[in-house]
Amino acid sequence: MVSVAGEHRLEAVYTKHRDNEVVRREADVLCVMIGANAATRWLPEGVQCDEKGFVLTGRDITDLSKWKASRPPFHLETNFPGLFCAGDVRHGSIKRVSSAVGEGSMVIAFIHQYLALETQA
Repeated sequence: MVSVAGEHRLEAVYTKHRDNEVVRREADVLCVMIGANAATRWLPEGVQCDEKGFVLTGRDITDLSKWKASRPPFHLETNFPGLFCAGDVRHGSIKRVSSAVGEGSMVIAFIHQYLALETQA
């Protein structure tokens, strides 16, 4: 996308083709997608990710050799017990803000469950 146009609302987007031709496309809605690339290098060494760098959680974890809990991982839990992941960086996520917000809410519930289990141990 090169630019957008509109007087009081969005009316069109301008896109550039591979041959550098700029084309106007009528539009009244624009959805922006960010997070297409996983930025996970900052995570602790050993957090399991897929081939594109997205974090594996729950039943998507393929290597539980380092799993130290007596229970299976929670749905949004990484291969490190107590380390959770939500949003675009998670393998298999929908890559939408509303999903990330929902997953963030779910993580809070999982953290409460995790902490309750830890206090019982």
